[in-house]
Amino acid sequence: THTIPVLNGYQQGYCFYCGQEMEETVHVDHVIPRQLLSHDEIWNLVLAHPVCNMQKSDSVPPRTYINKLIQRNEFFIVSNHPIKNKLIGQLGNTPRKRRDYVLRCYEDAREVIGYTWDGLRGYNPDTDIFYKAFVRRFSH
Repeated sequence: THTIPVLNGYQQGYCFYCGQEMEETVHVDHVIPRQLLSHDEIWNLVLAHPVCNMQKSDSVPPRTYINKLIQRNEFFIVSNHPIKNKLIGQLGNTPRKRRDYVLRCYEDAREVIGYTWDGLRGYNPDTDIFYKAFVRRFSH
């Protein structure tokens, strides 16, 4: 829970997966499932609605979310955020090394799990208005 304020500084109260505003209850999610990485390093953590987190569960998200995660990590580094050095230490000292490390973890996870999460019953949580309406209904 100590990471919530740091992550929310980037997410500004919006769910990483569906982009809808979050109310009081927020989950910290491992984008690449923890069961595969066996750590809680901040580079892989995001804030999500409980329903989005539960739907994703221990699945691997589509590549678009990995790209979004990489961009988020770079945002923290170039903005000179206090976690900058921690991210550099965990991921590498250049943008390319950091991207390659995250993508390697992602590809390893996809190989082990064998499928990706596509949102609630196949809906794309980032763009589907029905999914967003579902999230709003059950998150308030």
